[in-house]
Amino acid sequence: MTEKLPGKNSEQSWLAIAIIIVGGIFLLQSFDFLHLGHFIGGWWPIILVAFGFIKLQGSDRRNGAILFIAGLVFLLATLDILNWGSLFRLWPLIILYIGFNMLMRSQGKPGLSFSSVESTDDAFIQASAIFGSVEKVAHSDNFNGANIMSIFGGVDLDLRQVKAVEAGCVINITVLFGGAEIMVPEDWNVIITGTPIFGGLEDKTRGSEKGSTNVTVNCTIAFGGLEIKA
Repeated sequence: MTEKLPGKNSEQSWLAIAIIIVGGIFLLQSFDFLHLGHFIGGWWPIILVAFGFIKLQGSDRRNGAILFIAGLVFLLATLDILNWGSLFRLWPLIILYIGFNMLMRSQGKPGLSFSSVESTDDAFIQASAIFGSVEKVAHSDNFNGANIMSIFGGVDLDLRQVKAVEAGCVINITVLFGGAEIMVPEDWNVIITGTPIFGGLEDKTRGSEKGSTNVTVNCTIAFGGLEIKA
């Protein structure tokens, strides 16, 4: 068995607990078992604003800014300062965003992007993508696990150059309305737990022979997809 992994009590765990609590409260309200009233029903986006503000204080400022801005927009809409129809009319901003990036890159400039690409030597990897994308290439010789979260975004994790600890490791993956791809060494024996809900899971690894490294992948997938390949 693997040892208790670092990051179990990380901000991802707290975020997951918060999502469960909020989802449960609104589910009870939808079946009329609970009445939140206008105040809570109108101010719920403040949760996104708060999480975004917390992330802005740390290293994950990109996702923090996205959560913060999205929370403010939803808050203005639920308080009738903006109406949902006005928000939907802003869809041409997506075209402007694409055109702006094409113009900037044609001039040799990076443009505006919600994606990040990085290389890491960390033994334990944290990767989260919210309304964006994250690509990580790991090089650790003592890899002991990862926490991955993709919400309306995508995560690509390349583990082909790592060496797992002898006892094996655990990779926890949460995918909601997004996607994730993990590339692993050929000598890993990948053990998958979890069942997708309105999503897809594809394991392209070959399995392993006796004596290979056992790696457990715990999946929570809803309206998204995960691909694991060697």
